[in-house]
Amino acid sequence: MPPETPAVSLGQLLALGLLPDSEVVAGARALDRPLTAVMPGTSARRIGDLRPGTVAVFDGGQLDMTDVAADLAIRFGHSAGIAGLVVQRPPAPLPLATLRLADKFAIPVVLLDRVDPSAVVAALDPYIRGPEVVGAKMVSQTVHQLRTSTQDPDQLISVLCSTLNSPVALVDSEGRLVAGDRRAQEAVLAGNLVGSLQRRRPAPSTQAQDDGVIALQPLVLSPDGPANLWLVARLPPGGSAFVEPARQALGIGAWAFTSYLATQSLAAEQQSRQRALLLTEILEHAESPPRRTVERATAVGWRLSGWHTAIHVAVNQPAGRTRPSDLRERIEEALARNDLPASLVDRPEGWVFWTTSDAEPEAQQGIALTRSVRRALLSEERDRLRLRLCAGIGRPHQGTAGLKQSLHEAQQASLLARTQERVGAVEHIDGMSLKRLLLGWYASGPLREAAADLLAPLWAADDSGELVRTLGTYLDHESSTTTTAIVLGVHRNTVLHRLERVRSLLPVDLARPDERLVVHLATRVAGVDTPPEHTSG
Repeated sequence: MPPETPAVSLGQLLALGLLPDSEVVAGARALDRPLTAVMPGTSARRIGDLRPGTVAVFDGGQLDMTDVAADLAIRFGHSAGIAGLVVQRPPAPLPLATLRLADKFAIPVVLLDRVDPSAVVAALDPYIRGPEVVGAKMVSQTVHQLRTSTQDPDQLISVLCSTLNSPVALVDSEGRLVAGDRRAQEAVLAGNLVGSLQRRRPAPSTQAQDDGVIALQPLVLSPDGPANLWLVARLPPGGSAFVEPARQALGIGAWAFTSYLATQSLAAEQQSRQRALLLTEILEHAESPPRRTVERATAVGWRLSGWHTAIHVAVNQPAGRTRPSDLRERIEEALARNDLPASLVDRPEGWVFWTTSDAEPEAQQGIALTRSVRRALLSEERDRLRLRLCAGIGRPHQGTAGLKQSLHEAQQASLLARTQERVGAVEHIDGMSLKRLLLGWYASGPLREAAADLLAPLWAADDSGELVRTLGTYLDHESSTTTTAIVLGVHRNTVLHRLERVRSLLPVDLARPDERLVVHLATRVAGVDTPPEHTSG
């Protein structure tokens, strides 16, 4: 074998499953020894004539591993430098002395229930003579199986585990298992490779370990995109013959999976747009929906009769904070965990969904719904840190006309929820009472523009919004600097300093009740609108 050709080991060939149901009973520490040939055996003494790196294959009639000849075969094999013995499993257990001798001389002993020497040689010889055949087989099988599979995560991992004959997992950028074999994920943690999953420019890599090689393959939709998911393979030890083909197979798997993701994303976007258009049609013809509209609603599984209770979910976006692209899906998952399975429909300033019941829901059910929505939003806010979510809930109304009314009420309630500086703000239209008197102010475009103009000096001086937030919290808590400091989590002197800046920037006197009320309402509107565009200087 030319020296530049990478050798394969008996351990690698066994890992490929070339000898099904085989068992290594001794000499396992030498399974990574390079192979040069595989030969049928004739007798224990003739083993000494074999060249180094040979695997000798015996059937049950040629070598009985419970006989004294087995010890002789191991000793001759050690002298010749063979790479292992493949023998037929005897009826009785192998003597302990024979096993210890094989371990001492580092001669792997592989047992098969039935040995056909010519079949074993035919199975192993092509891979020993041309290790590149193994790589070609890996790559071709991966291409063939992925071409005919659905390419979802579970199917992808199943194909790669089969073609690589190694543990493969799908993990996120923090090393958490998403799908697949936990042994591959644990190898990433044990090898302290989580940092490699979080690089700014993700790239395929391999890492040699004592018990094998870890191959990492990022899943990215574009060359400059982030790698939130990685394919991880735990390859067997013993040389580099299979590492590059395995990396190629993982690369093919990554390409197939990212194509699947792109297809799913496009389908989801199209479906979302169609649902939004369908809801618009229903609302425009709420009193008497056309036949085509009813048919489309039936096709997507929407029930038009019954009592509908609408929920409007919105985002309170901090300045300079981009909205995650998967936020809708994340909110849907959070709602499902709280027993509210929903498909959110895009609407101005957020998303909507609704529940439907045969009978008019009781007041207690509305309270339970509010709690469930709040728990879902809170769970997602904890994951998203600074992201602030809120929701409004309408009253239950009957039929398509009732759905339109409930959606309108939910949007109004959401508008009020957005003015609140607290996490998981959820307003139910029935619980708003006097707050509804403020809807005219919050919903009026001209009044909101006036509020933005009033607070513009604060945004210009501090585009992070801390001055506006501090002023609003201060007025919310009856002008108490101590309470304001506690709510904002800052020192009281910080609050005093910010208020001093506010007084120097705003042409108002907070000691005057009318002016204080106007400023207070303006800060509430600031919780609804994003900060106006302005230039510094």
